[in-house]
Amino acid sequence: MGHDVTAASSDPALSSLDDEDLLQAARAAERVLVSENARDFDRIVRAWAAVRRQHGGVIFTSPRRFHRGGSAYPTNLISALSKLLEDPPKTTLDWIHWLE
Repeated sequence: MGHDVTAASSDPALSSLDDEDLLQAARAAERVLVSENARDFDRIVRAWAAVRRQHGGVIFTSPRRFHRGGSAYPTNLISALSKLLEDPPKTTLDWIHWLE
């Protein structure tokens, strides 16, 4: 759909990183991180905010909403991400969005 996307799982350099290093790699590459791991990434972005460390943005998804075993997946996830990208947040750093 014309979006520049990299799946961490398909890149050996990224797939071996822990969550905090992955968020840092996304920031260094000026990318937003998309994850259903809200528990860990929320903790990381809060810790970073406390020390004024910036990230490039995080989009949280829900495995209930975007079930990998469902017949609509991954089309429903791609559609929701595309809709968000039609009107993205105005800020380029430190934003968090729950994808619906």
